[in-house]
Amino acid sequence: MVFIKRDVLSKLANQQYMVVNLLLAPVLALFIAYFVKYYDAVGVANPHYTFYHNNNIPVYFFMSVVVSLFVGLIISAEEIFKDRKILKRERYLNLSKGSYLASKVVILFTLSAVQTVMFVLVGNAILEIPLTEMRYWLILFSCSCLANMMGLNISSAFDSAVTIYILIPILIIPQLLLSGVVISFDKFNPKVGSPKSIPVLGETMASRWAFEAYMVTQFRDNRLEKQFYDIDREVAMADYKIRYYVPTLSSKLAEVINNRSQWRNRNANNPVSKSLELLRSELQHEIAQFPDDKFPQIDKLAVGKFDSATYVKTNEFLNLLKQYYNVKLARASREREQMVAQMTDTPEKAAQFNEMRNLYENEAVTAMVEHTTDLVRIVEWDGELLQKIYPIYNEEQRPNGPLDFRSEFYSPVKHLFGTKFNTLYFNIGVIWFMTFGAFITLYFDVLGRLVNSVEMWKKYRRRFVKLES
Repeated sequence: MVFIKRDVLSKLANQQYMVVNLLLAPVLALFIAYFVKYYDAVGVANPHYTFYHNNNIPVYFFMSVVVSLFVGLIISAEEIFKDRKILKRERYLNLSKGSYLASKVVILFTLSAVQTVMFVLVGNAILEIPLTEMRYWLILFSCSCLANMMGLNISSAFDSAVTIYILIPILIIPQLLLSGVVISFDKFNPKVGSPKSIPVLGETMASRWAFEAYMVTQFRDNRLEKQFYDIDREVAMADYKIRYYVPTLSSKLAEVINNRSQWRNRNANNPVSKSLELLRSELQHEIAQFPDDKFPQIDKLAVGKFDSATYVKTNEFLNLLKQYYNVKLARASREREQMVAQMTDTPEKAAQFNEMRNLYENEAVTAMVEHTTDLVRIVEWDGELLQKIYPIYNEEQRPNGPLDFRSEFYSPVKHLFGTKFNTLYFNIGVIWFMTFGAFITLYFDVLGRLVNSVEMWKKYRRRFVKLES
């Protein structure tokens, strides 16, 4: 408590410091939101603005994350560095290091909370985002707190203000590059990533978790889509299975039947063997949807066992799958149409429906999370078919174990310990896990010890070189 009072008083005494830090976030929000506020029908005498038609909303979300990280670093980067003389004196008094660090955390987290609230209020007001969408604040606050801990780590490890402020852009640049926005994760160098999941480096970036949470919650949890999401998911997944998934399996089966000479070839490079393995793997997942065993011949989808009778049964099962998904698509589409009809059966209701759409939905966000603008809809990778379209509806992930939470970008859920977690809360949890880890490294001075080790190594290396010469 003594440390907290001292920090509060020192900051209040420095009025210029307080004013600059408190105004930094809302000023940046004003600047960013003003420039991304895209008006529909530009050039018309009285252009009309709606949140729905603003194509720059994903840019605003991304810049909000970047600003929260940047501001969080700025306000914390010198906190420990400027206390070095005080700490040196207090070290002899055997005062608690934990209490000192806790005071810094409490003050910085409070300041970050105020800054992010002001950022969200100003930005949302300009872009006409309803106050009910204040859940965005939790994402930005979490990012800012992590940035606070990163700033405290570099503040304690380096004894030069110049070095500290040089490190801030070095910490921010990877957050930009590996967020999945500047470069799509699907377009990463294949040596560091794969089509199945986000690259490992990307998983360590707070910007990746924050931006995904932003996009998923904006689409899935807004007041209008929340009413339709489950039905939209059924429509989208059935559409994917009918148009891309089942036809791809059928083409694999056609490859097998057209290469009869390879049915007994057990060579590892045999393309027929790979096609049969893929068919068997994928159809095992599909069979689980049916109460009865509709395809007992699945074990014969292997080199040395496959024959013409198996081909006929496999083709029949694929046709059954297509019929099954056609029925699901038709039923879900009818249900959605009925819901829309009930919500727009009077002029007043129709106007209210359109107003809700313009207030809560954004077509640019929808296009990004559905991947409808990408030409690649399905990919074969490592013996399985990967769904690339409609990632926001895809809950059919196949984790490799209870700790495998990795998934495709914009996935609506994350799997952990056999349980599904909402992406918004899971991603925020990951950011706070990083924050806690950063506090542990700060408490044990991990970065400072590493820097000292490098400096000592350089020092003794120079001496060794001089002695040799």
